[in-house]
Amino acid sequence: MKKSFVNNLAFAAVLMLIVMSLTACGKSSDADNSDKSSIEIRKDGTVISTIVADFAESYYSTDELKEMTENEINAFVVSNGEDSASFESIDSKDGKVRLVIKFGSASDYAHFNDEMLLYETVSDAVISGQIDVNSLVDKDGNTIEPDKADSLSSQHVVICASKGLVSVPYKIRYASNNIKLIDKKTADFSGLADDASACLVLDK
Repeated sequence: MKKSFVNNLAFAAVLMLIVMSLTACGKSSDADNSDKSSIEIRKDGTVISTIVADFAESYYSTDELKEMTENEINAFVVSNGEDSASFESIDSKDGKVRLVIKFGSASDYAHFNDEMLLYETVSDAVISGQIDVNSLVDKDGNTIEPDKADSLSSQHVVICASKGLVSVPYKIRYASNNIKLIDKKTADFSGLADDASACLVLDK
């Protein structure tokens, strides 16, 4: 799907694109209470997208936004399958709107938003040229050692182009050097340059 969904919301002075929600299963993450958009990737591979943005109710109501969102999702589901996306919730408070959509996979999220989101093994990402493991850094900003880089092939990596918080189901071992780690499972991608992407290598 083209970026029409997000662009229409922005044009309507309602929303700005996520990055991607992400609340983790079980314990709440920083993304749950953040005023930033976020993406959460869960252990089963599903993705929770939370869009948080300024909301001018003088132009649109939450009911109108909900209807618009559900129409976009229904059209997407018709083309991509029953479990590809579902509307979760919407609420507004203090001039902000929080819209939550669930996707069946990272691929579904990427297709719906026309934006990169990959969740795969490091080996697959290296083969497709998506990452250079030798450029990764640890939580202290130290460049990965060559022997450790060579041992990452079976680990999983999240590659994302959304500007916001990204929560992952397993501990973050390494990341791109332009990413700020918030905690063991949450990173802030808001510093990404336009049309850029970054990655998180997980302890799994």
